[in-house]
Amino acid sequence: MKKRIISVLAAAALIVSVVAGCSSSKNSEASKKPETAGTADSASSNPSSEDDDTIKLRTCFATGMTGAVNNFAIEKGLYKELGIEFDNIQWSSNDEVLSMITRGEVDLADGDPSSYIPGIYNGVPAKLVGNMWRYSGCYWLVAGDDSIKEISDLKGKTIGTAAAAGGMRLSVLKMLEENGIGEDDVTLVANGTYQSAYATLTSGEVDATIIHNPYAALAEAEGTGHILGRAWDYIPDYYTGTIIASNEMIEKQPEKLQRFLTAYYKVHEEVKNEYFDEFISWAAKQMNTPEDVMKKAVESEKDVWFDYPVIPEDRINTTVEYLKDYGWLDKNVKADGTYTNEFAQKAADELGLTDPESK
Repeated sequence: MKKRIISVLAAAALIVSVVAGCSSSKNSEASKKPETAGTADSASSNPSSEDDDTIKLRTCFATGMTGAVNNFAIEKGLYKELGIEFDNIQWSSNDEVLSMITRGEVDLADGDPSSYIPGIYNGVPAKLVGNMWRYSGCYWLVAGDDSIKEISDLKGKTIGTAAAAGGMRLSVLKMLEENGIGEDDVTLVANGTYQSAYATLTSGEVDATIIHNPYAALAEAEGTGHILGRAWDYIPDYYTGTIIASNEMIEKQPEKLQRFLTAYYKVHEEVKNEYFDEFISWAAKQMNTPEDVMKKAVESEKDVWFDYPVIPEDRINTTVEYLKDYGWLDKNVKADGTYTNEFAQKAADELGLTDPESK
């Protein structure tokens, strides 16, 4: 009964945040310094923004490793070469993105489909229109105590799950389940992401935590923790990274949406194949991480750096069912109608991209 009450409260909080809107406070990653270029001020001072062929898009892009490649591409000017500039708001939370789309403040964003799907189902005027550069749940389970050698040693321990629901908590539960540990056998703590989660590990507040890179690699390099497993090895069919567009843009500016989506995968491929070393140096500075550690972090996740546009229907439907199983989604919620592959398929065809998971 206690778990069900928590689930209902979490669902209610999501609905309230969509209707009432969220504050514009930035997370710890965003508070260091802007990771993007091409904001309203810089675009307005650049004569190229006056060109008929240049478009400016209202966006809210993720920070940290989740948004690193995209933000590097913006700062590098790869989008500008394609005639695209951004009036960008630094990403703070999935709930805030939904609120801004509902208020008509942004047209495009990226983030977690486990939040966006129920939001759209419950009336947010938007649809998922493509995949992020990776969408397989690049989370790592890291332990801080040397006595914890493997996941099975976590019984009776305190574990950080990032949030009270969603993909990172689900990943923890699945990893524990496959090692014979139930939810009642551990203490789960919503300890945030990025630096916040890392701080709870280094301080000993949690015995282990689910976390993004570069912090998993950093924990091993600094001797503050060691990796127990990669989430996507335990839950490979979970869908974690998507691009969302407002209905206003889909219906009234489809040509701009198509230009952006095609450019998104084009510049990400360029970064991976032509600017990789420069990207590593940039990301290391952005996240205050030694270059060798950053390179190790990125290369350890290259197997899921897909750059493939078309939303996988099997993944998105499986994800919805997982969320229902844990009581984080109402049983009536469906993925149908929350996404479209019309624009993504055109981008894939134009760029000659094929589904990496079909090989």
